[in-house]
Amino acid sequence: MAYKTFLKYHHKCDIYSRTITTNAAGQKVGSFSVSNSSTPCFFQTVASERRVAPYVDNVDEFELIIPHPYVTYLSYGGRVQNIVDRYSNVIESGPFEIIEISKRTGFNGKVNHALVRIRLIVEVGS
Repeated sequence: MAYKTFLKYHHKCDIYSRTITTNAAGQKVGSFSVSNSSTPCFFQTVASERRVAPYVDNVDEFELIIPHPYVTYLSYGGRVQNIVDRYSNVIESGPFEIIEISKRTGFNGKVNHALVRIRLIVEVGS
């Protein structure tokens, strides 16, 4: 039993949190910093969507199952990057935005893991 669950966490991911600072001109600037590196998780594909406006692109959605002790690092303003398997091979590099965080209970009624739905961020490159 890993992390008091019956699940095996074969993957790892990096969780980033958003911090807002004010620059010299008085503008608010958002930046992301690592809040927890090598978070154990179970990674699976959920859906894929094709966007046609303002440009054509495929947007993938994934689901992570994360043990309860690591749920405190998650927030809706955060990001997830670098999902790797047990051999440290990068499966998806990201960045991903967090769409949904839903806590799940075990047989004893206590929260023991969370389902985190993430979506690939698609930005126009320069």
